[in-house]
Formats: sequence, structure tokens, C-alpha cells
Amino acid sequence: MNNYAYILDGKAYINLTNRCHNDCTFCIRRSGDGVAGTPLWLDKEPTADEVMAAFSALRPEKNEVVFCGYGEPTERLDVLIECAKRLRAAGYKTRLNTNGLGSAVNGRDITAELLCFDTVSVSLNASDADKYFEVSRPSFGKTAFRDMLGFAAACAARGINTVLTVVDVIGEAEIEKCRAVAESIGVPLRVREYIADNYGDGQ
Repeated sequence: MNNYAYILDGKAYINLTNRCHNDCTFCIRRSGDGVAGTPLWLDKEPTADEVMAAFSALRPEKNEVVFCGYGEPTERLDVLIECAKRLRAAGYKTRLNTNGLGSAVNGRDITAELLCFDTVSVSLNASDADKYFEVSRPSFGKTAFRDMLGFAAACAARGINTVLTVVDVIGEAEIEKCRAVAESIGVPLRVREYIADNYGDGQ
């Protein structure tokens, strides 16, 4: 069964793809088949109508929809934008969780198309290009760090609420270096808890 939408912490999440140009060492895909008991590996990527049909079956407690599944949402840019526009028109707040490589993936600056999102959360992961390459293992090589930061800065410049994130396992010294990187482009940093057991799904 393909799960295109699921509930986590009272919010609805959208799972568009399993494709990703990063291969992060800490990715939860390495430790299970899904999140909180919901399998998220897909054998078919959804259309916008299929996503909306899956969403309509959910009963989220909170009025925010997060695009974050077992892949990078901007790999499915057209479907991502179409669904975000529909959900925002229906009164939901929309958030994109992304590795920040959407413009590199799509071969153009896509940030103007992301104005349908209330928040864009970008995974920073490390404080410099070498560490980012080691941890995130992007297929784009070491230029990916620059591309990711440029994407975050461009989102913020367009007035989108933009945050950079890191996981807490990188250590306090590296977190502070990441905070300085975030401040250098005028974007706040959020430190996320590393969840090793996929939110207790038992996988």
C-alpha cells in the first residue's frame, strides 16, 4: 500500500517520493520502513489528485500540513506546488521540509514558486562544505553546500519564513558553528532531536 499522507504529532504529512539527491548518514530511512508505524516506501509516485484523496481520509488535529516523507519533495516540484496551493486555499498552513537542493535538482531558481508555503525548513546538517559532503553525501558533490545555503537565503529574501535545521547529535561546538553560518545569511537555526527509532514505529 502506498501511503501518500500520514499523521505525526497531530499534523498531516505528505509523502510524494522516495527520490533524494542526498544520502545522509543519519537518515531515518536507514533504520526502518516508515514513521510511527506508517510504511513510507512507495512503488508508485502520486498525482496531485491522489495526494488530495489520501489527505482527505486523514483527521489531523492541527491546521498545518508538512511536506516530508521518505524522499525530497522538490524532486516532484509540479505535484508539490499543486498540492500546496490546494491545501493553502483550503485554509491550511503549509510547510516544506527540504534538503535545500531543489533549485539544483530542477536546474533553475524555484524559490518564487514556493510562495505557496508558509514555512520552508532546510536541513543544514553541517557547518562547511567538507563536513556537509561527509554527512549528507550529495550526488552534486561539494558545491551542494553552497547551493543549499543559496536556496535558503533566496527563500528568506522572498519573504518566506525560512529556517535552517541541524540534528542534536553533531555536538555543541558544531551546532554553534552552524548557528554562525545561519546568522551569516540571516536565517534562524533550529536544533532538532535525532530520532533513531522512527518515532517508535517498531520497524
